[in-house]
Amino acid sequence: MGWWRVDHKTARTTKQNTSRKAVPETVVPESGPARQDFRWYWLGQSVSVLGHQMAIFLFPTIAIVMFHASGLWVGALNAVGTAAYPVLGLFAGVLMDRRRRRPAMLLATVGTMLALAWIPFAAALGTMGMADLCLAALAAGAFGVLYDVANQSHLPTLLPREMLARANARLEVSTSLALLGSPALGGLLSQALSGTSALAVIAGSFLIPVMTLLRLRTPEPPAPPRRPGASLFAEMKAGVLALWRHPLLRPATVAAVIRNLGNTAASTVSLLFAYRTLKFDPGTVGVLFTLVGLGGVAGAWTADRMLARFGLGRTLIAASASGVLWVAAPLALWLPALPTLIVVGASASVWVPVWNATVTTLRQSVTRPDLLGRVHATSRTINFCAIPLGALLGGALADLLGGAMGAAAGTGTALVLAGLTALGAVAALACSPLRNVRNIPGVDEGEPGEAG
Repeated sequence: MGWWRVDHKTARTTKQNTSRKAVPETVVPESGPARQDFRWYWLGQSVSVLGHQMAIFLFPTIAIVMFHASGLWVGALNAVGTAAYPVLGLFAGVLMDRRRRRPAMLLATVGTMLALAWIPFAAALGTMGMADLCLAALAAGAFGVLYDVANQSHLPTLLPREMLARANARLEVSTSLALLGSPALGGLLSQALSGTSALAVIAGSFLIPVMTLLRLRTPEPPAPPRRPGASLFAEMKAGVLALWRHPLLRPATVAAVIRNLGNTAASTVSLLFAYRTLKFDPGTVGVLFTLVGLGGVAGAWTADRMLARFGLGRTLIAASASGVLWVAAPLALWLPALPTLIVVGASASVWVPVWNATVTTLRQSVTRPDLLGRVHATSRTINFCAIPLGALLGGALADLLGGAMGAAAGTGTALVLAGLTALGAVAALACSPLRNVRNIPGVDEGEPGEAG
């Protein structure tokens, strides 16, 4: 009687209620095979996310330790690793609506493995340089975009809609744990071997997601037929319009952009606040962010239960409002500094995986299968563009206010302003139909007609 079991009485009732709307019946896989397939899928996804996060840590580490790279080089290395989504996201969405998603996930996993393996191979040849690191990071980021879009689009074909909320919550657990443990694991692996040898081990670990994908037994439906004469641009536009015209997805996307701006700005300013104002050393900051990350793990474990208890609209509004908690961070100037920041940061981070899992389930549930890849890609592209912008705004705001008010008052005020940004996300949701929605609707409900 695990979480994967389908309530057949509810399923029959749902079928009766929706039959009047002439909705095609969705074939629901049996609970046993669905459970086993998702376990393999979850294992592969967990290893893949952990490998990506460890590589993100090791690339700049190798640049700094082996090549004594400047801040500009390290910034460029981080930029090329994250630039793939704004450049390739919409194209990947079109591709995933034209092709089967599981082979694309296999291709992306093997591609990532080869990109990471290139660094130890070049090091063994004695030809490795900063250009190799940047090219490998760019290739791994590009394959990561393809995997991400295919992954989020494939899950609804692997599980029935009744299982999606819990499945997405479990995948968020893996992401939260990877974010929490990847720096420590990457550092230990780099110390035990070397930076390049550590990347060889990480590259080899991607054989696990390859094997787990090959073990899946749930048949993947064929890709929907292409519309005759549709151009690449027209298909991209259809995905953008499908997202923007949907009365639930549009406000969720607007709120997500505002959340990302505020949360990334707060994260950036909190580092400056910890180092410059509170005079923490790097070890203390490492402990701080590790303990703050535990809040995200707790939120991931409870995401589906929060959705079931409070409903869609209230859960998303609460997750958006959580950013306001950063307003309390300057209390660390008067209260015990480290415990105060841990409480504020962990309380805010609890809601990050709750938001991610809930919005992902919403997109998977209300989007037509033939548009799902493009809608996911459009949403992720918009959100990924907001993240570096929020970091730049947070740093600029801290410098501006710090110069005018002093380091303590300036960074404290910048944290307050970053926290108040969350009110904009709350307003975007509260003024939309989402505020009154309790249960996530199906694809037949609220879809605003053809998207082009």
